[in-house]
Amino acid sequence: MNSTLIKRPELIFLFFSIICGLFLIFFTPPLLSADEPAHFSRIYSLSEGKIASLVVNNKAGNFVPQALKEFENTWEPMFHDTDIKTNFAKINSSKKINIDKDNLDFSNQCYQTLYSPVAYLPQTAGVFIAKLFTQSVYWILITAKIFLFIFYVLSGYFAVKSTPLYKWLFVLVLLCPTSLSLGCSVSADGVIISLSIFYLAKIFEYSFRKKNFMEKGEIINLCILAILLSLVKQSFLITLLIFFIPKSRFGNKYWSKIFLILLPALCCAVLWSLFSSTWFVPLNNSNPLLQTKFIISHPFIYLLTILKTVKMCTVMWIYSIIGILGWNNLFLFPIVYIMYFIAACLNAIYKEQFPRVTVQQKLILFGVFLLNFIFICTELYVSWTPPYFTEFISIVQGRYLIPVILPLLCFLGFLFVPKNSENYRVSKFNCLVLFITYLNLFFSMFIVYYF
Repeated sequence: MNSTLIKRPELIFLFFSIICGLFLIFFTPPLLSADEPAHFSRIYSLSEGKIASLVVNNKAGNFVPQALKEFENTWEPMFHDTDIKTNFAKINSSKKINIDKDNLDFSNQCYQTLYSPVAYLPQTAGVFIAKLFTQSVYWILITAKIFLFIFYVLSGYFAVKSTPLYKWLFVLVLLCPTSLSLGCSVSADGVIISLSIFYLAKIFEYSFRKKNFMEKGEIINLCILAILLSLVKQSFLITLLIFFIPKSRFGNKYWSKIFLILLPALCCAVLWSLFSSTWFVPLNNSNPLLQTKFIISHPFIYLLTILKTVKMCTVMWIYSIIGILGWNNLFLFPIVYIMYFIAACLNAIYKEQFPRVTVQQKLILFGVFLLNFIFICTELYVSWTPPYFTEFISIVQGRYLIPVILPLLCFLGFLFVPKNSENYRVSKFNCLVLFITYLNLFFSMFIVYYF
């Protein structure tokens, strides 16, 4: 591969993301991404201006055209049974399922009702525009995917271009088959992954560039990003990466500027949580209040539960972060996971020479990851498990950790002395790994879905 191209990882990202992303959008059978029917139903409701959800028969959701359920029923047999295949004739047939706004049915949108509209802005825009030209559920879904895909690619491109270090590590995380497939679906995960990675890129840019002070516009940019992050899956804790930026970069009134960035984000997160709390329906006989009291009164027992979860799930998390697609039933070859993991490790070691990173900055990266990890586990523990549950929390999936995996990888990388980033062998190895990974992915998709 051209050495000039190797020097610009953002162009490598564009190349792989556009080609592989378009393939994923059109080659993946409809709704064959985890929880995609509920996400799509929620997006359609938002496109109709229905921000608030209803609770009917102990289910949270909204009334949507019955055609959405008919479309889902067409593909539901494939969600968990890999023996059931499809073909392009069936896909073409499903394109004839059209929206009838006079024929509505209640749709259980489950946990997705708690996501603010920000988590679905690109997808909702896609649905809104698609409805102006077609009533086909298939094409409305595809348009929503394309809009999220454009948002994901643009966010990823400018993230890789902005960060002064770890460019290849950013590329590898953004191009993990799991990450890219979520960016090509209608899931809220595609938005949170792209936003969190773009936010970290800006944190690194403002921390390591030659320019000493941040401008007013850059403070406002961070404030807007923090608000968006706090409204996407209530990911306020990711915004604490702001403390990685040295105080000297803020100039005067450090704490005033920190509050300017974080306080609006915190308020938005709290207000949306209060607003949406009335739609929350406990799942699996969970009792959030009782389980919260249990955590407070038995912190060490709960800590042991988290440690059990780490012990039992770490290997599967690594696999699913790299690439387990579909409804968690489409796997790559084992050697591909190993190669991708090795590539990530190499790019944590081989990095640019940069100003000294303080112990405090390293701890902030690890602390933000740890806080988010504990929050994710706790959120799922109180809302998905029965009271007094003390076994490992199996519902925690690797894709939930992708938004905060980069801070962890960067923290681990900072523990090593920087190596020469001009080593083209590592960059070429990255390209080779990406090529083999997606070649394997497309082969697996053909075997699982079509053959």
